[in-house]
Amino acid sequence: MYKLAFASSLVLVVLVSVTSAGKMEVGKVKNMNLTCKGKAINMKPLFVGEKECYQETFGTSTPNPTTTEEEKLKNFKEHQSCLKVCIWKKQKMLNDDGTYNVAETEKLVKAVFDTEVQPTLKKAFDECASANSKSFSLDNKCAGYKAFLDCKIKKFEEICEVKMEQ
Repeated sequence: MYKLAFASSLVLVVLVSVTSAGKMEVGKVKNMNLTCKGKAINMKPLFVGEKECYQETFGTSTPNPTTTEEEKLKNFKEHQSCLKVCIWKKQKMLNDDGTYNVAETEKLVKAVFDTEVQPTLKKAFDECASANSKSFSLDNKCAGYKAFLDCKIKKFEEICEVKMEQ
């Protein structure tokens, strides 16, 4: 659907939520070989809840074929935070009430990343949650989670030594 926007978003989903702006078909994102410090990232756990949350957030499982790419991207960006919140809940990174789940985030980090970077990423994501959790709210299109998402993207890029397309 959207290049590294969606890939990233799904990557840093836990942690990993890297949603920027490129364009890419959702199916193609699943076949990407993203790495962290040159080591493969297990993408499979990051796709938990993806289709269901897309359906919940956008009211459809696939974009309308008559919608322009610009309209699709605008709509995606507008609802990106709520999509991420839904996915994070399905992955149990967030509790049902929207609060950060420390134990489940650790499990997800272990399932996705190489042991070398797990402690550093886990600590960074916990810090992002701690710094931003007071703003967590489903109001205003889940805007309260945007700073958390941005923090996780930044930490992921720094720790994993990657630069996502913006």
